[in-house]
Formats: sequence, C-alpha cells, structure tokens
Amino acid sequence: MPPLAAPTLQQEPRTDGLYDRDFHSWALGQAEALQRRDLSAIDWDNLIEEIEGLARTERRIWKRLCARVLEHLLKIEYWDHCNEGVLKHWEKEINKFRFDMAEQIMENPGMKGQYAAMFAEAWTRGRHLAVGKLEEYDLEHRPGGAELPPRNWDRILPEECPYRLEHAAAYDDKIDSKPHKDIWPPSAARILNDRLGRNYPLLSDAEPRRGGNGRRR
Repeated sequence: MPPLAAPTLQQEPRTDGLYDRDFHSWALGQAEALQRRDLSAIDWDNLIEEIEGLARTERRIWKRLCARVLEHLLKIEYWDHCNEGVLKHWEKEINKFRFDMAEQIMENPGMKGQYAAMFAEAWTRGRHLAVGKLEEYDLEHRPGGAELPPRNWDRILPEECPYRLEHAAAYDDKIDSKPHKDIWPPSAARILNDRLGRNYPLLSDAEPRRGGNGRRR
C-alpha cells in the first residue's frame, strides 16, 4: 500500500517534537486541530502512522483470540492426562474466544479480506503457546518426581495448521450472526464427544455450510 500523501500546505505544522515528548498532549492537540479544520496544524506523518496503527491493533486483537482457540484445540487433541473438568474449561474458553473473534469481525468488516493471512499468523502464535503449555503440563504430571525424559512437543505438534478457519472460528460472516457452539474440527469433536458425552457433528474438511440460519446441509 503506497503511503498516503499529505495535502500541500502553505505552512508546515509545528509539533516541536511533542509527539515523542508528550503523546497525550500531542493527541489532544491533533484532535483540536481537526475539529477546527486547521490543516496547517496537523502533524501528518505521525497522524497517518497512528491511524494505520489502530488498524493493526484491531487485527492483532483478532489474531490473539484466534491463537488462543488454536492453542486450546491442540491441547484438547494432544494432552492425554486432562480430566473432564479441564476439558470443559477449555471448551468454555474456546467458545468465549470465538464470540470475541466474531465481534471483532462484525465491528471491523474490512478485515474479512485478510482472513488467510491473519489465520496463518494466529496458527504460528497458537502453536507456540501450545508447545509451552504442554511442556509445563509434562513437568507437573511427572509422578513422584520421576525423572522422565521430556517430550519434544515442538516435534510432536504438526507444523502445518490441521484446522480449517470455519471449524476453528465456528463463524462464517456470510451466513452467521454469531458463532455456533456445535461446530468443531472433527479431531476435537471426537474427543469432546467421547470424553464429555457431547454430540458434536463430525464435519469433513469438504463439507459446506449454507443457508441464512448457518446450519449445515
């Protein structure tokens, strides 16, 4: 994206380094200048950078939420010592993260065209979080302080994301008004069904969804 060009002005804006010295005062001053429509007082370069930063922040929020979903999905699949209480907690957390992800998209629909890149970045972070947590669980679970060789979770977990965005987010902005609690990646659904007595459908990677109510065929 080419940089935005500032309008040609008769007078250069006077900021005197305020942006670096006192951001709060700089921001209030810029807001006042905009309210007065005083273009000569606008610190264009820094203002453009801050506005673009706001967009990056919204994307970052979605990616962090998605990363937590992916982290929990990996733990559901790969941690074999969790009890029902822990599984229910992860299930509940995932549903909360999904709702917040959908809310981010509803409030920032311009992000829809960036799903692929955001999901890929979320996978990198989510996998990293899962590796760290699974290493912690291994240390905590050693019976009687037994010196068991630690598992190499970085090698155990898949390098490529095994989940589809639609199954991980349980939300399709084209047909859904909110995330669905019964949509899960098939590998996670099997575990939740077996361990918690759920009845989540085992969706295939090729199975489409359609219709205004967001239900599957």
